[in-house]
Amino acid sequence: MAETLTKAQKAAVENRGGPLLVAAAAGSGKTKVLVDRLMGYLCQEQDPANVDEFLIITYTKAAASELRGKIGAKLMEVLAANPGNRHLQRQVQRLYLAKISTVHAFCGDLLREYAFFLELPGDFRVADETECQSLRQRAMDGVLEAAYEHIAESPQLQAFVDTQGFGRDDRAVPEIVASIYDAARCHLRPDAWLEQCLEKTEAQDAGQTSWGRYLIDRFQAYLADQAELLRRALRLAQTQEDLGPKYGPTLQENLRQLEALGACRTWEALRAHRLEGFGRLNAVRKPKDPELAERIKALRKSCWEGVKARQAPFAVDSHTLLGDLEQSHLALQGLVQLVREFAKAYEGEKRRRRVLDFGDLEHKTLELLLGREASGPTRAAREIGKRFREVMVDEYQDTNEVQDRIFEALTRERGNCFLVGDVKQSIYRFRLADPGIFLKKYREFVPAEEANPGQGRKILLSENFRSGGEILEAANHVFRCTMSTSVGGLEYGEAEALREGVPHLPLPQCPVEFHGIQLTPGPGGETAVKYEAEAQFVAERIDQLLREPAMIRQGEALRPVRPGDIVILLRSPGSCARYYRSALEARGIPAWQVQAAVCWIPGKRRCFAPFFRCWTIRSRTFPWRRCWPARCSGLLPTIWGESGPPVRMARCLKRCPRRRRQGTASPAPSWSWSNPCARRPGWRV
Repeated sequence: MAETLTKAQKAAVENRGGPLLVAAAAGSGKTKVLVDRLMGYLCQEQDPANVDEFLIITYTKAAASELRGKIGAKLMEVLAANPGNRHLQRQVQRLYLAKISTVHAFCGDLLREYAFFLELPGDFRVADETECQSLRQRAMDGVLEAAYEHIAESPQLQAFVDTQGFGRDDRAVPEIVASIYDAARCHLRPDAWLEQCLEKTEAQDAGQTSWGRYLIDRFQAYLADQAELLRRALRLAQTQEDLGPKYGPTLQENLRQLEALGACRTWEALRAHRLEGFGRLNAVRKPKDPELAERIKALRKSCWEGVKARQAPFAVDSHTLLGDLEQSHLALQGLVQLVREFAKAYEGEKRRRRVLDFGDLEHKTLELLLGREASGPTRAAREIGKRFREVMVDEYQDTNEVQDRIFEALTRERGNCFLVGDVKQSIYRFRLADPGIFLKKYREFVPAEEANPGQGRKILLSENFRSGGEILEAANHVFRCTMSTSVGGLEYGEAEALREGVPHLPLPQCPVEFHGIQLTPGPGGETAVKYEAEAQFVAERIDQLLREPAMIRQGEALRPVRPGDIVILLRSPGSCARYYRSALEARGIPAWQVQAAVCWIPGKRRCFAPFFRCWTIRSRTFPWRRCWPARCSGLLPTIWGESGPPVRMARCLKRCPRRRRQGTASPAPSWSWSNPCARRPGWRV
């Protein structure tokens, strides 16, 4: 990354006067901005700060350690330019007193300091995951044993157990109780959240319930998208003299059906106007463009099948559904009762052993800062808040409601918080993180240059210093197609688009490739092996890259690609690695497998990494705009026109140069298709 700050980076480093949210895209230099902002406080002429006057929150211990090291390196760099500065000399000594930690480590330190205030044992410890699981299991067994002993006296528990096991078994009950307990603990007031779940909706129509509104909204959004696809099919048909007169009237009638169904706003209206079919297209003998005719037919068939499946829930009338909901409310009461009893039993187990779990750390800290009723900052909160000139939170998109209230309690009076994150990189929702907290501030905060003193402001860092403009253009294309307020929580516009931070030499060949392969039966009619076909395709493409040769960037010049520059990432190497080995060896390409992570070859300064992902698509057409998940940031398609992408899409190729230390082997970054936080084994070529 360039040492000179961009305009947006400089603003993020120097802006003061209120809460600041920095939406930092991947590769935009957010860590450098955070370090330089801290150094700005330490080096200011009037009232220079001490490094231990800042609270810096990260979300892993490794990230905290790495950040402390970067701050230390920057301190030494500044000190080398001004060796007589006694203040900076003291900062080097105070660096290891600075609060640079995870939120749980910070909460643990506070609770040990204020244990007397919360009536906690002074020698409490934090239980590890294994111990917590053991205590939870003990508490769960005791709760369920007591519940079954008196189940005849509780119709609520009977209803809950019967609905989950259909009267046969109860294996799902402990898992459901534990998951609801965990979900409740992520809220400010867990018991109040459970009580809210029990609230009954007085409704005359099923569409007035929260579930009904959700189904209706999703169905109407789907109808709008399918109507647009039918309009496209109609335009394509009208480009042909033989297809327009035959297909046009039927497509127009189908479009009218969708628009009429989309105009329904209640459950009963949707039920009354359910579609029974799309009718038949008029036959066209020997069309001039057979492929286009087949494509229109397939698109129309796909549209009808989707509508048919999504309108199925509306076949049941409102009266029946509301009656079923009334019966399920009794089971819900039984579930909440079990969750509360489990919470009480689990709390008792922890108290007897003088331990806290990670959830306790957050909630006890919140109690310390806001009081039992969470009515406002306590004296302890004001006292602790005064210790810090600024509270800096990294990866803010992965916070939850409890953590956010902790940060708010410490900074409410002075507004001295600096929040950095990127909602596109939110990967911990499975751990009940809430990216909606980030998005709420993103929508409410004003641009920094327009903010008044004390007002929340935001700055966008969109310049990417890792990848070339070709990669960024393709990534922007995918994000524009997939991200919206309903998918990803954000409209991906020009302000959010990635831009090239440092100009790169253009590559002579296509920098982003998206290939499709078709599986064909063998000579004897045997079914083709998908992994084998994929491996043969990949090996052949690598062989082409080496023979052409393809050019890659190295420093300020281009050079031919070498085998050591290529990496193949596999989702399931145990199943398919042998096919890749055979295909590569047959072409004389050396390769080896790394199980834990992909490693760089010693002595290489850059890596040319094609990332492969295969889809097998049986139908002749594919509604590509509707199927890509928002999280597929690694899927980089070419820019397609109105006709869409190739018929069968199967594999994605991405090239991404990465820097590494000279002469050492270090693990590559983790990449994933469906779970961005999981490591992917791979083949080194």
